[in-house]
Amino acid sequence: MTSVEVGTIREIQARLTAEGFHISTYALRMWIKDGTLPAIYAGTKALISYTAVVELLKGRVTAPPA
Repeated sequence: MTSVEVGTIREIQARLTAEGFHISTYALRMWIKDGTLPAIYAGTKALISYTAVVELLKGRVTAPPA
């Protein structure tokens, strides 16, 4: 498996699982929807940064103000 820095939700979730972070695709989608996790859209696919997710999981990023 190749390691990706930016990828689809499924690609990033698969890498996270392989590296010991147990997070669902649903959680990633909800974080994108509520603005906690930034995403860029290519058509209907959301592309996210692996580094951004790891920083969020480690508590280095706070949620945007409501």
